[in-house]
Amino acid sequence: MDIMTDTRISLKNGGWIVAEAIADSTFRIRMNETGHFPESPLIRYQIVNANTKMEDERRFMEDGNVTVVRAGRATLQIDGNDGQLRLYGPDGKERLCTCCSPWSGSASGFGARFSLQADESLYGLGNVVPERLDRRGLSVTMWAQQDLWASAPIPYLMSSRGWAVMVNTTWRHTFDIGAATDDILSIEGPSGELDLFLFVGAGYAELLEAYTDVAGKPQLLPIWMYGLNFCPRVQSNARDVLDDAIKFRRSGTPCDLIGLSVDWMETESDYSTAKDWHPERFPISTNDLLRQVSFIGILQKQGFKLSLTLGCDYDLTLFEERMSEGKVDGERIDSDEGWYDHLRKFVDDGISGFVLFTNNPMFSHPDRIWGNGMTSAELHHLYPVLLGKQMHIGFRQQTNTRPAIHMEKGYLGMQQFVASTTGTFYNARHAITAVLNYGLSGHVNTSTNMHLITREGIHADFLLAWSRIHSQDHFHHPDFLEQPLHELFQRYARLRYRLLPYLYATAHVAAKTGMPITRAMPLLFPDDRNCRELSTQYMLGDFLLVAVYTDQVYLPGGNWIDYWTGKRYNGSQWINYTVPAGAGGPLFVRSGAIVPMWPPLDYIGQLRIETLTLDIYPDHLGEFILYEDDGITFDYLEGRFARTKMSCKSDREMTTVYITRREGDYSGIVRNRSYELIVHTDVKPAAVRVSGLRRPDRTRRIKTDPFLSWRYDRVTGTVRLHVEEPGPGEPDLYVEIVHTAKRTPTAGNRSSSEAVDVRLGGGGKDGTDEAFVYALDMGEMHTAESALSAWWQEKMKTGSSDAIWPLHVMSACLLIVQHTERRGWTVEDVFGGTADMTTILSRLQTTEQGYELLQQLVGRLVRLTKERRAVAKHSVVREMIAIVEREPDKDLSLNTMAERFALHPFHLSRLFKKETGASYSDYVMTIRMRRAKKLLGVGHKVYETASRCGFKDAGNFSKAFSKYWGLPPACYKAKRE
Repeated sequence: MDIMTDTRISLKNGGWIVAEAIADSTFRIRMNETGHFPESPLIRYQIVNANTKMEDERRFMEDGNVTVVRAGRATLQIDGNDGQLRLYGPDGKERLCTCCSPWSGSASGFGARFSLQADESLYGLGNVVPERLDRRGLSVTMWAQQDLWASAPIPYLMSSRGWAVMVNTTWRHTFDIGAATDDILSIEGPSGELDLFLFVGAGYAELLEAYTDVAGKPQLLPIWMYGLNFCPRVQSNARDVLDDAIKFRRSGTPCDLIGLSVDWMETESDYSTAKDWHPERFPISTNDLLRQVSFIGILQKQGFKLSLTLGCDYDLTLFEERMSEGKVDGERIDSDEGWYDHLRKFVDDGISGFVLFTNNPMFSHPDRIWGNGMTSAELHHLYPVLLGKQMHIGFRQQTNTRPAIHMEKGYLGMQQFVASTTGTFYNARHAITAVLNYGLSGHVNTSTNMHLITREGIHADFLLAWSRIHSQDHFHHPDFLEQPLHELFQRYARLRYRLLPYLYATAHVAAKTGMPITRAMPLLFPDDRNCRELSTQYMLGDFLLVAVYTDQVYLPGGNWIDYWTGKRYNGSQWINYTVPAGAGGPLFVRSGAIVPMWPPLDYIGQLRIETLTLDIYPDHLGEFILYEDDGITFDYLEGRFARTKMSCKSDREMTTVYITRREGDYSGIVRNRSYELIVHTDVKPAAVRVSGLRRPDRTRRIKTDPFLSWRYDRVTGTVRLHVEEPGPGEPDLYVEIVHTAKRTPTAGNRSSSEAVDVRLGGGGKDGTDEAFVYALDMGEMHTAESALSAWWQEKMKTGSSDAIWPLHVMSACLLIVQHTERRGWTVEDVFGGTADMTTILSRLQTTEQGYELLQQLVGRLVRLTKERRAVAKHSVVREMIAIVEREPDKDLSLNTMAERFALHPFHLSRLFKKETGASYSDYVMTIRMRRAKKLLGVGHKVYETASRCGFKDAGNFSKAFSKYWGLPPACYKAKRE
């Protein structure tokens, strides 16, 4: 067997093959009838990378008529008679083989056919056929469709047997995956040459990483792109856009990006390079001072970014040829050939991103010969990728910041340059399936246009890689939703922003490895047959399982916690799921999860975040690496980022959390980092130690410093404490939570039948009363109803249900009465004018009637809580109320408010009293005193409470508190003990 120096093989049946070892376990095979192999446009234009990275490891050998190519430990055999291929893995086992001779010629086109095994699943191909994940049995044409809002075929297919194939062509072709013949994969095209990349991997993760080494790694978007972006309705003007934006800020609903539709231009859908702002609807000033009060300047002051939608039918190929030949200066783009050049002025105006309209000039110019000599048929797939590439590079060169380029049509390599939505499908499930198919094809920054008017749509579309609302010609603003749906939207929006450190770290993993953010179930559970075709659920990162548009959820092996209720389940089972009030769909946490969370934000960058919350669900072992950078620039590519390793291990005796000191640095890094740990233990521990030092229990000892102690929250079944990041030279931080001898089984050994609801009202017999009252005090219907259900189920476990239930009804009524009186209301307010308990109870005959009565009483109490809150019709007064409740620590004087709203103080005072029935100063004092009482009740010191309630002097605060409540702060704290 001789080592070859040339991989060019002349086949005995005619034709030539060139085989190359590109990287470890990655091969390239080309075939034609001439023996001359000009480079493909995808490689020539630096979209696909075919540069060999392992010169010292590749080997070419000949054994008779068989040529053997080695790439690391993988092997490719080529029969010199007819060009048939055999692919072997590192274990020496055959992964893939052809079943007939491949072909490639100017008259015949190209093709190859491979044998499929009976139990083989195949995934990929991008956004085509969105009805299913497993492509086995389909015949799919790789051709972007004009009549589809989003169409992005990606010629990549990977197998459950550890191999994958990528077709390196821009010509139209077809994948027949066992459709014509169930055991044959056929790849055929009428034009072009055979050019295949073959990959070998131990699983889908290895295959995706190897594939994206060739097709390009996904980009890491600016961090604000992973929040919420909103597109106002078409024909909006600058004032309409500002009104939509301010609605988000007034309601406290987080949002980061506002996107304008194509009618922002003077000439709607102007594809020329002479486009400009519409002069009446979007006036733009060139004066730097006036720019600050332009609609873009005001949006920026409110924390918003702005994007523009536009189309393109420009000939991009001449400029691309110049770049590929190295004739374009990296710092300069010629205006006569560079498409991006005419967009620079809009970026100078303050634009942060672009949405590329879905037109493709190949449809309008089907017979054109383009500047680089390509026909429209060959350029059809290449054009949208070139557009995204040139936009990406142009923005980066102009700003040195990451662009947010959004495009719904594309092809192989698009993941390097653009983010995508899957368009608006009539069937919302198909939109989610399309997102998962994108991820299985290496495109990770994908989402859908949110189905805003349904609970299921809000749930599904907020729990994706990024979130987008597209109003089109309707009023799809969340402020226009009816109240229950609006509350649900806000809950999900705030949850998403709290999850951003978790999502951003997951996005960084995607940018390094190609493993998507929104992960189809086979990616993480490849050996579980139940996961092969699961298109109604997926993993969001490593730890969160999201199910959408279904009440049937499959939990893979392991242990799982219902995020909404805290109920625990053993895995490897299907469950019938009932969505609790206040949620839009199933959301589970994988046991062992460590989920970093931010504090509540209105937009990214609003606060300098020094304290991270770590939501920890202990199991035998859990790990997470927190990734952080400046979130905006490309400095992370030069190594300017920080990583923090976190782990948690748990057994029946102890749960231990480890946190290392951050490694790395970047511009704007927070130097003093602290963590709030929320560790789900289900029962109160015996002791808590931080780096070996025991901390006092603050659960009962309210005066204990909250930052140097711990407390147990019975409502959620969690241990809570603050810790500081280790300083330079200090050992890694570790927290030990010592369990009691009678500890409730952990997530690692508790069965679903033993599970209790700890999130919305559980916590054991000694905590259900407290949890129930706590939920009533929150004034939220879904929380109160869930707490009542948990309370009732716990009580009914003891004694004979037929004999004991009236006593439970009486106990619950007593709790409700006591809570009502504490709020200063009358019992008649809640009991409907009838306070005679004997009369009420005498009418009850069954347990169902008793529970129904309690549901009615809880509902009345929650409604009463909402009714007694200040209500105003006037928009100014509503905003004043929102400001007072949101910012009680700020200057809230009447004069300050009058300046803020440009109204006379006397007029503002009268308006407030007319609308609310209370004087403004009394209302402010009420809000601050209620806040003070809560802060003192959870252990804050008097001077801290004073500062957080807007008092500069603790003495003045104590006087005001004593006057309002009748007791000084110190007495209240002593009373609480």
